[in-house]
Amino acid sequence: METNLILTAKKWSLAGQLERTKSFGGVQLVKNIPERTYLGITEKQWALLQHFKEPRTVPQVLEAAIEERFCPQLGEFYELILKAVRARILVEPGQTVMPVSAVSWPVALKKRSWSLILWVLFFAGLGLTFVHRPELPLDWMHVVVGAAIAVGAYLLGSALAASLLRGAGAEVYFKRGLICTSDARMLPPAEQRLVAIAPMAIVSACTGFLAWRQPELSFLPLLGLLVLMRPIFGGAINAVIRLSAAVRVSDADHHYIFPPNRTVGKRWRLLRRGLASSGTWLEIGYGVLWTLVLAFFLGGLAEVPPWKLAFWQTEGLRLALAAGVSLGLLALVYVGLESYVFTRDRALARHERIRRWSQRWFGHKKVPTDEAARHRAVVQCPMLRSLPPSDQQALTKAFKEHRVGPWQMLNRADAPVDHVYLILSGQVGVYRQARSGRRILVQVLSEEDLVGLHGAADPQRPDYLYRSITPVVLLQIEWAEAQERIVSKVQPDNLVSQVLKIPFLKRIKLCQNWHRQAINRFAELSRVKDYAENEAIIHYGSFSDSFYVILEGDAFVMIGGKRVAVIHPGGYFGEIGLLQNSNATAKVVAQVGTRCLSIPRVDFLRFVAHNYSVALELERVSSKRLGRPIFPLSPGNFRQL
Repeated sequence: METNLILTAKKWSLAGQLERTKSFGGVQLVKNIPERTYLGITEKQWALLQHFKEPRTVPQVLEAAIEERFCPQLGEFYELILKAVRARILVEPGQTVMPVSAVSWPVALKKRSWSLILWVLFFAGLGLTFVHRPELPLDWMHVVVGAAIAVGAYLLGSALAASLLRGAGAEVYFKRGLICTSDARMLPPAEQRLVAIAPMAIVSACTGFLAWRQPELSFLPLLGLLVLMRPIFGGAINAVIRLSAAVRVSDADHHYIFPPNRTVGKRWRLLRRGLASSGTWLEIGYGVLWTLVLAFFLGGLAEVPPWKLAFWQTEGLRLALAAGVSLGLLALVYVGLESYVFTRDRALARHERIRRWSQRWFGHKKVPTDEAARHRAVVQCPMLRSLPPSDQQALTKAFKEHRVGPWQMLNRADAPVDHVYLILSGQVGVYRQARSGRRILVQVLSEEDLVGLHGAADPQRPDYLYRSITPVVLLQIEWAEAQERIVSKVQPDNLVSQVLKIPFLKRIKLCQNWHRQAINRFAELSRVKDYAENEAIIHYGSFSDSFYVILEGDAFVMIGGKRVAVIHPGGYFGEIGLLQNSNATAKVVAQVGTRCLSIPRVDFLRFVAHNYSVALELERVSSKRLGRPIFPLSPGNFRQL
């Protein structure tokens, strides 16, 4: 299912039959009993999932989390939801499920009677294998018999693990025809360790006995034992090491599936956190030990084994060089892959910017303006697209080609606008005349935007000037005809959104990664507000009831009567108080000609909750402003109301 659908529109509820373990290392396991699926979470994450007891959408839960001040970091929040959906802990209301049947396993063994036995078998088998080293099979019969013994030992060990599982009260079931002991995750760590080592103990004992009595049959069981004990790809020994960790990691904190979490920065943070754990170094040390053991047994098959001095005198330098080169190549591959991921999206965005720049400055002469091209431009223009087809056809015929070079005025300050233009190629700047006579850039319009309608959309301040920034290819129409065919047929709110708000929002940093629908929705929700010079937009210590984006002019941030920052057009403020449900920590004062887009608190929180890319961007910037993560909240993060 699409991520956006899961996180916005779909309703979810907790599965009907769930079982929850105690917390070990800060993580507990939740099991969907009928479907035998599992999710490892923290106590706080479980409290968050409890909000889905009644069917709710993810935005509804996020709104509640922000309102009630228990919201985690948003990357963790969205990851948790996706993992819970994938693990079937969260399900669609009314959805039927196909239960997985447990096996009526006939034997149940208690831990206290088998713990010592299994560890003795495991280490005794390893000891015999080291003392009586396995040999290569002598013929195909030895290969077949050795393989059969290895498989039989593993199956016997799996059956023993299943019996220990049943003895501990957990369930056994089959998966792809094999015994599945995944339910061991519901047991305490000591019992999980016993289930994990049972197959290894039997295979180890079998390998040791064969090395002692029939060395030519023990080679394949030895390979099977080494595979079971592998230090990578889910080996049993590493699982045992992780079970002993004092602090564990929940399923929402690794192996990310939420796209914005799958970044280079996230992976580096995971790596640093892992290297700070003693369990990681135990796993690394075990990996080195496993490699040495592998070299020991393989070396025993060579003419000069590695534990003799002659081997190192002849091969030592070459092996050291090979190991160093291998590690270096591994590091280069890792860094190369990370660098590729880091630069790929940036390179694509840069390529698109260069392509547009080249098209505007050097390709404008090739832009077609025939009737088909004019009709295509009309249909692609967001505002004209809403007109009836007959009006679109009439506009297509009424529009005329108009080409202008760079830095040319399209209207005069002392005369009303006499034409409306639709941009086919290039950029046009929208200016205001300051008191000093200097022109101030307030907007940049580009392809698909309309030029000349700002006065109609903003009748209280209609003093706009238009000037080409690059060579532009335009379709022009007389103002009177535009009034009849466009302005009179578009709702006033839609006119303001399409002319004043959306072109502005598309080009500010806040909205760079937003979907077009999110920008349109933000424009619909916002209102344009004008402020007098030195008027307070937000008062220090007051509860902020809106989110603000500077549309024109500047605003000063004041703390204790001192100016600490200046907010320019495109800058925004008020989001920290809204996201933390707290009072304002500074006063914001308007300057000459300051205008803002403002969204009321309820609409803002609902908008953020329905657009995860918006929420993540606001969280990132707000955390940077605070100097600490804005989520999760902790005492001292906010002023009490």
